[in-house]
Amino acid sequence: MSRGSSVTVAFLTSARAWRGSGVSLANIAHGLRERGHRPHLLAGEHAVVEGFAHRGLPAQRVPTADTTLPAVLALARALRTLQADCLIVDRPRDLRLGALASVLYPVRLINRYNLSRTRPPRDFVSRLAYHQVSLTIFVSHTNARQALGAGRYLSRRPYRVIHEGVGPEFHPDIAAAAAFKAQLELSGRDFVLAVGSLTADKRYSFLLHAFHQLGTRAPVLVVCGDGPLRDQLKSEARDLTVDARFLGLVDPGALRGAYSSALCFVHACGIETFGLSVLEAMACACPVVAVNQGAVPEVLGDTGILSSDLPADFAAQLRELMASPERQRALGSAGRQRATSLFSLARMQREHSEAVESVCSVAPQGIEIKHAGSAPPGV
Repeated sequence: MSRGSSVTVAFLTSARAWRGSGVSLANIAHGLRERGHRPHLLAGEHAVVEGFAHRGLPAQRVPTADTTLPAVLALARALRTLQADCLIVDRPRDLRLGALASVLYPVRLINRYNLSRTRPPRDFVSRLAYHQVSLTIFVSHTNARQALGAGRYLSRRPYRVIHEGVGPEFHPDIAAAAAFKAQLELSGRDFVLAVGSLTADKRYSFLLHAFHQLGTRAPVLVVCGDGPLRDQLKSEARDLTVDARFLGLVDPGALRGAYSSALCFVHACGIETFGLSVLEAMACACPVVAVNQGAVPEVLGDTGILSSDLPADFAAQLRELMASPERQRALGSAGRQRATSLFSLARMQREHSEAVESVCSVAPQGIEIKHAGSAPPGV
């Protein structure tokens, strides 16, 4: 295949809920389409398929619940029907499925490493599957250092770091902010925002306990996102007497209004591979308070507030920020400048497209290995 020719790129994800990884893959797909390539999304959950389709991308459901022979055969059939040149996966299970399917239908395999824990898979099947990988893409230097240090076998295949990106649709928006507060009947009250799938790794329970410690001075906690823990978290909020509003998924316009009108954005996940919602908040000039773990410190730099992993400390940091509108404005402005200068969506899409074109134009062993190395200035 000659460099610059059009390629068909399939994406495979077993994500259970729509948000972070789905949004990232959709953004990459749009970038590939703009360069003349043909993206197609394959997902295991209807909600994720619908999320892709809602963004104008072709998508279909394939079984991803287990690494079984029927699932492998179904994926191979889908790849053959698409005449896919490349398959991008983002979870260990998807990597195993993709590697096995590539034996039946040869396809270049890109592993977009999205494992929210420090140790990569150590089982025999995963290690064997990695021999099929043409390139691994890490979304942060933090993620790359942790994974490569704990799983030496990962460094035997080509890899590089490509940070996430945020699009121009995320920016401070006074009109959208007013509309969002009016819709929630919050025009006279401050609120703090959290965004992400309602899953255990996002640690909303930690946030609820931190808000409980604020007592009667606690602002409203508004949560944009959905997932399997929705009912459990609503019940926990009632038990802790925390005024929490669970809005489910909201469209990008409403989300921009939420970021633009929030007193601040809070994030408690301690194993984040990047933190796309943190970046979106920064782009909307919304100050961020986050737990000082995972890749979030790399994204925030010195433009946000980092807390220890204790609800009491998190609550104290919130209390101090709530009392200083001047600090809120300063952090919001600094965060927006960092987001737009270092983490643009156009840059992220271009780098992913170049990686795909490189993989599809040369033999796997001919790809230049790009080491994670140190972070660029300011990252």
